Amino acid sequence: MESNFSIHYGQNVIKLSQNDINEYAELYKLNRISKDRFSSLFVINLMLLEKVTKIDPMEVVEEIMVLEGMRHSSQTKTESEFRGGLLKGLWHKHFMPSLPSTIAYNITNNLGKHGISNLVEKIFDPKKSPIITKEMIEELSHQLIVGSMEERAEKEKLTGEWIVYAKENKYNYYLGIWKHDSGDENIAETIRSTCMPQFQFLSKYFP
Repeated sequence: MESNFSIHYGQNVIKLSQNDINEYAELYKLNRISKDRFSSLFVINLMLLEKVTKIDPMEVVEEIMVLEGMRHSSQTKTESEFRGGLLKGLWHKHFMPSLPSTIAYNITNNLGKHGISNLVEKIFDPKKSPIITKEMIEELSHQLIVGSMEERAEKEKLTGEWIVYAKENKYNYYLGIWKHDSGDENIAETIRSTCMPQFQFLSKYFP
């Protein structure tokens, strides 16, 4: 019997069949990139990224291609393993959605605790000008936003949301996409209930 899914977001409900999911996966060539190694949840997450938040799914797919060795580099942080807690043993890779909250997060991380105040003092130095000029304001804006993002990109340290996956027999199995502040308990429970029936080896992570 074909599986059917009801996806709730806000006051809206999307009803999907397994065939709908397969067709969407084919649209982004997921089977050519990682044949039979992505969960239905992962595909649904991609669909919601596009439909709800208007994020281009290729931002995720391109990071998958890096993990699969099909692309040589990424400007986001290197993939890493969860070392403890409910997700211990699973892995995650960042992708960088073009959202104000994600940009702000990267700027804050790049500048550090006193970075903004130090930058303001440097650019608005009264030795340069006794008054704050338009050029000073433009330089501050550029350094805060463009400069910070370029520095993070050059260091391959751009952070965004998470692609969560498992490694099994030297292959990656892509489980889902979450905000980095979703909480381990929420992520673990979703993987347990939604992904484990599809990939039974996941039971070793959730005994």
